[in-house]
Amino acid sequence: MSSAVKRKKKKRSQAPVALVYVVTVLVFMALLFMLALYLLKTYHIIGNEVEEEPVVKVQTFNDLFARVNSKGDLADMTLVRIDPTTNGILVVPMSGATVNSADNQTMMNVYKTAGMAGVKEAVENTLGMKVDNYATLSNDAFERVYDIYGGITYTAPEELYYLSKTNDYNDISILKGELATLSGRQVRLLTQYPVYSNGRQGNNEFLGEAVESLVNSMFQQDYITEDNLDNIYGIITANSDTDMNADDFKLQKTYIKEMLAGGITPAQKMIPEGVWSQDEATFTINGDFITKLKEKAAETSPELGGGNAIDNSATGALTEGAAEGTTDTAAQTEAPVQEEAAQPEADAAEEQTEDNAQAAE
Repeated sequence: MSSAVKRKKKKRSQAPVALVYVVTVLVFMALLFMLALYLLKTYHIIGNEVEEEPVVKVQTFNDLFARVNSKGDLADMTLVRIDPTTNGILVVPMSGATVNSADNQTMMNVYKTAGMAGVKEAVENTLGMKVDNYATLSNDAFERVYDIYGGITYTAPEELYYLSKTNDYNDISILKGELATLSGRQVRLLTQYPVYSNGRQGNNEFLGEAVESLVNSMFQQDYITEDNLDNIYGIITANSDTDMNADDFKLQKTYIKEMLAGGITPAQKMIPEGVWSQDEATFTINGDFITKLKEKAAETSPELGGGNAIDNSATGALTEGAAEGTTDTAAQTEAPVQEEAAQPEADAAEEQTEDNAQAAE
């Protein structure tokens, strides 16, 4: 065999050895790279931001719903605090005669001059809590929401009796201790008629009980609520002075649906405590109630979304001294507001006449 052939065979025999060598080196380098990457991650030098899952914060909401009567006046309102973190809903009813702590004007008068944006600010000043969204409801919208659930059941704490001018379905006649089923219209009339022995405070207490009962009924009839959330949103926001848009509603709807699945009875009312002026033209919330309200709201961790709705920097509350001086506060309220609020029976009768006319149409 020639020497050339021998050299060729020798050269070919070295190729597999070189290939094995190269592969071995590459595998070894890959192992070193993987080991280095593992050590870097283990000692938090790189990669942590990729592995961490996003933190989803649960948000609470403070919604203010105000009923505007057929004369265009703010009659009453309810602050509804939806708190998915505790599966609770706090209901705070407020009369339109409630005094704004910032300027001693009633909420009714604030609405006349500044609309719901002004009322939102006034409520925030007075309660020391942020309002996330607000909306006005007409008498009809107020009644329709209740009627979706067949009204509410109510046990009268005293005999409640009132005759309308036309002696028709606007009449109120409920015996003490009687368990009555109230339609939306009857609920609305009991929030405004002078039927309670403790005057307009009785109307406000009833409003709190009625809204609490409605919310709990919404959760007890969860199948109806889930099917009607969009409908309720439409009823509330149609022709409404509101800052609640579709995105706000969708976010709240998500949490409400999750709460509905829990089979809970979440609503709890807190009735404002304070002093009415002698003519019931104004109501001044006292400082003790503001403190209790903030403590109740603070059960939600402050960093969770609407938990920041607690304004700890602002007292929001009136001092006991201010509450004792309610008579003076009433004197500072504009005369037209006093005259209107001082005659609740006349107001009710006038609104009845308008309602009857609408019904006749």
